[in-house]
Amino acid sequence: MNTYFMESKSFKIIFTSILAFLGGYLFESLGVYLPWMLGPLFVVMIAKVKLAKYMFWSKNFRSTGLVILGLQLGSSFTKQSLNEMVEYLPVMLFTTIAIILFSMLTGWFIGKRMNLSPSTSMLGSFPGGLSQMVVLSEEMKNSDETVVGFMQTLRVILVISMVPWLVTHVMSVDSNAMAAIAERPFFLFDYDWKIAIMMLGTLLLFIIITKRMRFPLPFLLGPLMAAGIFNLVGPGAPQIPDFWLNMSQLLIGTHLGYTLKVNNPRLFRKMFGAVFLSNVLLIGFCYYLSIQLAPVLSLQANELFLSMAPGGVAEMAVTALSVHVDLSVVTSFHLFRILFILFLLSPVIKWLDGRNEGKQEQGQS
Repeated sequence: MNTYFMESKSFKIIFTSILAFLGGYLFESLGVYLPWMLGPLFVVMIAKVKLAKYMFWSKNFRSTGLVILGLQLGSSFTKQSLNEMVEYLPVMLFTTIAIILFSMLTGWFIGKRMNLSPSTSMLGSFPGGLSQMVVLSEEMKNSDETVVGFMQTLRVILVISMVPWLVTHVMSVDSNAMAAIAERPFFLFDYDWKIAIMMLGTLLLFIIITKRMRFPLPFLLGPLMAAGIFNLVGPGAPQIPDFWLNMSQLLIGTHLGYTLKVNNPRLFRKMFGAVFLSNVLLIGFCYYLSIQLAPVLSLQANELFLSMAPGGVAEMAVTALSVHVDLSVVTSFHLFRILFILFLLSPVIKWLDGRNEGKQEQGQS
């Protein structure tokens, strides 16, 4: 009976949740930055090496975390922030192209050194979402999704370990901006129940629309758009209490820890040095760009660095929330970059991948 229970999905979810909570609690006790995301991530990732058969985590939990985060991000969108986004479009385009070109350079270096196909090295190096890049690699015949997953995994670990530390310990944080943040309730929502029902209906509608239109991260974008519309033309979006923000971090961090692959030590040893160096250089390049451009654009350097850092939307948004910079700017930069990669670069890589395959077939014949 005990063995049957321990092999059940319910036990595995409970066990993984306990590990995630202990990781968050430990990291908060140690004063580590973003404890409720990094704690679950590292503890679950390490535990999975030996205890994988007792662990399980559903994508639905991550989706729930993204919905909570999307609501908070959408509540930061105002008419002023939308005007700023339009104003920053040229900068978004310039920085996105600069970062992608730098990523392609480091990807080419890794591809040559490790004898990888161009599609594998490029998709592994692009600073898009981890899941989106792996899915794209699965659609290409000459791409190795295991290698892409490893390269993207290491990038995510480095970014969410280094970027928050750089933002809080190396770059100055504007104390006036921090003082301007209103205190949120810890657990209960301060929101009218009738408006809450309207918000829920709008939120579900936008999730369906973004999924149908094949947008990246529909569970983040749908709530973000719904809350943004409520903020701009409706009664206003709710401020998410701290407990639920921490919960969203835990759900997202646990998902990352559970899905990151650390079970191929041979690949890890072979590629670690080159991938580590290329990602540190990419983070350094983004840091340098933000320091140079911030005075010109009249932005805080830490805000611009978070906007350009090669991490995912969710991870950088959580960091932005913690240091109280303009969420709408950070989110818009990252969404612009992901959409740019998915809709403009992906077709080009697929075309090159098909062309290389055709050349290989001609060479064999």
